Amino acid sequence: MMRIHLALTLAVALAALVASDACQAQDAVGPPAGAATVSPLTMMRNPIGDRIPDVDVVDDAGREVRFFTDLVKDRAVVISFFYTNCRGTCPGTNLVLAELRQILARDFGKSVRLISISIEPEKDDVPAIAEYAAQFRTEATDADTPEWVFLTGEPETIRTLRRKLGYYDIDDEVDRDPTQHAAALIVGNQATGRWGIMPVGLGAERLASKVRTLAGWTSVQRYGVADRPAEPQGDRAGAAAASDSEPPISTAPTGTTPAATAAPTTE
Repeated sequence: MMRIHLALTLAVALAALVASDACQAQDAVGPPAGAATVSPLTMMRNPIGDRIPDVDVVDDAGREVRFFTDLVKDRAVVISFFYTNCRGTCPGTNLVLAELRQILARDFGKSVRLISISIEPEKDDVPAIAEYAAQFRTEATDADTPEWVFLTGEPETIRTLRRKLGYYDIDDEVDRDPTQHAAALIVGNQATGRWGIMPVGLGAERLASKVRTLAGWTSVQRYGVADRPAEPQGDRAGAAAASDSEPPISTAPTGTTPAATAAPTTE
């Protein structure tokens, strides 16, 4: 059973997270975990994109793309892992992702991208992943349907990419066995610096809620609450003039940093 490592070797601020959907949390500062099995949701608030390698990979249409520049940068992303001969968790994971894609279209549109990476690139060439993708990825029915790409590449490149994303096992023999991979999603938004990992077993509806909270672009998207607008300068000046004893109202910007690893499953 693969133990997912949150080995994104940065000095990071880890957020302690509740298991409830409310996701009220406290920030906790500490070193990155060396190894961890993943429980309902963990958030890592850090510039993780600086650690994601901009490696060359190939998508299911045969296009060579740069992983960070072309796929991750300027997008919220949901990253999953598969191999085409998988008969265990992969089909179920991809069915959940197909449903999740339709739900996220309402809130994110094309500002979110689903990325599925083969963990057996030695066998999963472009024709294989293209045929596999067609089993789960329906044609977009409207302009807001998020893009979903399936990727392969050179084995060592994919191995490096997995390790940088924290999706690996310290036991090299286990790590090289695709049947031992965990059914977990890596979710993040490089623009906001919010990244996390969550189990596929939550189901599409709950996953969508977690993705909104973790990778949403605005507080409305994340929590359904609008940012508090700054008070007009004219009103503040008027209030100060009306009463010398009453100090002006501060308009200093405020922000929230609520927080959000998935029980691994085996083939």
